[in-house]
Amino acid sequence: KTAAGVASFDFGELCTAATGAADFLALARSFHTVVLHEIPPLSMERLPEVRRLITLVDVLYDHKVKLLCSAAAEPFDLFVADKGAAQDEAFAFDRTASRLKDMMSEEYKTKPHAPPMASVDPQDVGEGRQAPCEELKPTALSDQDVDAIWRQYDTGSPGGMTRKELALLLEDVSMMKLGHRNVPEEAVDDALATMDEDGDGRVTKIEFKHFIERGESIWYY
Repeated sequence: KTAAGVASFDFGELCTAATGAADFLALARSFHTVVLHEIPPLSMERLPEVRRLITLVDVLYDHKVKLLCSAAAEPFDLFVADKGAAQDEAFAFDRTASRLKDMMSEEYKTKPHAPPMASVDPQDVGEGRQAPCEELKPTALSDQDVDAIWRQYDTGSPGGMTRKELALLLEDVSMMKLGHRNVPEEAVDDALATMDEDGDGRVTKIEFKHFIERGESIWYY
């Protein structure tokens, strides 16, 4: 069910069905609020659903989508992992629980919706990729996209995009392209070196636009 920028789903529709990051990015682009009903207790027997919920929360959180949900337990009690097994999921779900708690806060609720850029095709996200790396292609970005990127990621003090802010940009591109946020430190260093023309450790808006105009690409592995 959808109305006026709000979408309502049962847990099974988003996390039991064969959904993925591309589907969740489409939601984040289309709706400022998502209502998720009846999140059940989660266990090792429901790992595919656990992983989809982790991805869903990551996408909604990153794009400042409001999430209203009903669940069988508080966030940190929703998923119980067996000792010695699936520790990756256990650690990842701790982050998810933390994000769910943050999404309940008044501070989060006042943040403006930040939908994914329309020029990034959500169909590029998926499992089973054979290529060892993905590419951020600036030539695919419009002037409006460039301005939107700058407003979203240069959020600190004046002077340009810091390494940390650039890392967030690359992580978001990785999520859009690959469905995960694991960008190696060396990839961030390479991107900074490519864009930072004067070597001061920051990327100014002019340097960022020069990078776009040159049509270069950032590769990360």
